[in-house]
Amino acid sequence: MAKFCTKCGKETVDGICPDCKETKEVAATVVAATNGEAVDVKQSFMDCLEVLKGIFTKPFDVIKSFVVDNKFVTGIIMVVLAALSSGLYKIATLKNMYSSSSASSFNEGDLSSLLSSALSGESLVKEPEYLKEFFTTFATNLAEYALLAVLGYVVVSKLFKGTASIKEMISAVGVSLAVVLVANLLNSILVFVDAEFVGYVRSYVATFASITSTLVLAGGVYQAAKLDKNKLFVSVASMSIFATAVMDIVDKLFK
Repeated sequence: MAKFCTKCGKETVDGICPDCKETKEVAATVVAATNGEAVDVKQSFMDCLEVLKGIFTKPFDVIKSFVVDNKFVTGIIMVVLAALSSGLYKIATLKNMYSSSSASSFNEGDLSSLLSSALSGESLVKEPEYLKEFFTTFATNLAEYALLAVLGYVVVSKLFKGTASIKEMISAVGVSLAVVLVANLLNSILVFVDAEFVGYVRSYVATFASITSTLVLAGGVYQAAKLDKNKLFVSVASMSIFATAVMDIVDKLFK
């Protein structure tokens, strides 16, 4: 008497359903492959710490270790953290400007203006909407960094025929932004230091971060794409210019 599979209803051979057996084997293969490439979020955050520790002392070692396909989650985290730090720096700057403006208005404003504002319940200097400014800056920078990775992949791998994958480009951008992250956090603290020379220091920190980040990105692109050295700097410059141009166009369209 023929027996039938209790799962698919097909006739079994020696009590085994060939279709279900193949399905199980495929499923097992997929699970094994997935487990082999499973994302360890905790390890990815630890990798971010390693990037931050080594980016200033051993940048080439960091690039070699983290600009690879299986570290792209680390790159994504670094991109998000860098965008968050930009938002933090923005509200720190606004907070400092508002505090200075408020003090200046109180010391230099005439009594009639102060009395009028007090009666109307309005401040002479309107306090910024910090939460809105934070999320606007965060979203704008996140979009720009993501665009940089995507355009980088198009320019490097499609236009210049490099070998970088999209994951490697994400990793390269993320590693390069480690410098920007540190600079933003440092400047977010320095902005509250009331000294004239600190303004120059903040400017130097921002310039250093911009230059170093570009150099690290060039190293990451070279590591991932194996580009000819003559094409390397043109490709990195093109990535940055295209990303900035697109963001400017979008900004103008929505304003």
